[in-house]
Amino acid sequence: MNSKQFLIHLISILLSIAFAAKATIAVESQPISLPGCPGHCGVVEVPYPFGITQDCSLPVSSKFYLNCTQSSLFLNSSNIQITNITLDGELSIKTFIGRACYAKNGVGEANRPWLSLANYKVSSDRNKFTVVGCNTFGGIEGYRGKTQYNTGCVSTCDDMDFDSFTSNNQSCSGVGCCQIPIPNGIRNITVYVDRYIKDRPFGNDSKPCSYAFVVEQGKFKFSKNSFKELNGTEKLPLVLNWKIGNESCDEAKKRDNFACKGNATCVGANDSPGYLCQCLPGYEGNPYHPDGCQGDGS
Repeated sequence: MNSKQFLIHLISILLSIAFAAKATIAVESQPISLPGCPGHCGVVEVPYPFGITQDCSLPVSSKFYLNCTQSSLFLNSSNIQITNITLDGELSIKTFIGRACYAKNGVGEANRPWLSLANYKVSSDRNKFTVVGCNTFGGIEGYRGKTQYNTGCVSTCDDMDFDSFTSNNQSCSGVGCCQIPIPNGIRNITVYVDRYIKDRPFGNDSKPCSYAFVVEQGKFKFSKNSFKELNGTEKLPLVLNWKIGNESCDEAKKRDNFACKGNATCVGANDSPGYLCQCLPGYEGNPYHPDGCQGDGS
């Protein structure tokens, strides 16, 4: 390589570094929250349209006004903790596990956790309804619009096959664990669980409790240790869907409070009225923020 070729090569490298640095600065400078508003609660990012004061959240609905207490983020006026928010319509929370525990004489106690969220729906793509137990039935109730929805699954096992089966199998196939999908658009859910043989111990250690829960896919893997692990677990992660309003994009665009800002487009929700926003091709950032979508459109 002669000196001229070396100089051209060096200039090319420097230009590449400069463009990369410019792109990095642009991404880092993209606004998350409105001016003067906190963009985080503890380690959780709080992007607009959400906010932890009323002035910092989208005013079209109270669901965007969140509560930050001792660096933990909660849905407003609730004890439901938020662990993540995405701008494509997902919000991750922690929710209680349903359980039923019995002594050898069949006497026991059970709970029925419920999640009443009129403004959010449980994601059918990101969650599964799961039951863990021996000779156990678990169910989930909820609403799709005004229609009540109710389904469940059965998990069986006995002394002979449980340990041998679970030692080589981590799937919820009906032995010790069953799992089913949930429908689009379900909200206000209640989970319940019961054992239809209440006075029978299982295995050398006995498994007195059965469990039912809706959990984010990939966050629970069944094994022979699941009974012990769930006994010490109070909550598991679940993903909710959020959207703007209850109108179609065409209807929402006519209103002064239309949420999609510059260089952003409106995207209709799949399961019901309402919409989301996304940056146009060649732009990236927060499509709900007045200065959110940045780029050159290329």
